[in-house]
Amino acid sequence: MHPADAARQLRYAVAKETNTYDYEVSHWEAHAYEDVFADVIERGDLSDVMSVVETLGAEFSEESRPTPDRARVVADDVLSSNGRALTDGGPREDDS
Repeated sequence: MHPADAARQLRYAVAKETNTYDYEVSHWEAHAYEDVFADVIERGDLSDVMSVVETLGAEFSEESRPTPDRARVVADDVLSSNGRALTDGGPREDDS
């Protein structure tokens, strides 16, 4: 899946939740979340992408949209909850 495909899936989810299907929603999703979707696609799998899409789609309303920072938090939560480390681990406290 490509980031543009994930954005399209989010557009469909938003249209379903808010009965909104317009250029503004399409433009926002395609650009604001592109890096987040690219990261989830690279580090996760299709299930992870769809979890991010579903979560963000549920948070859209006619008055507000999740910020790109919120999208990053959602993505990190999905990736870490499925056992994927968010970092390489780094040195441990007990390591010398």
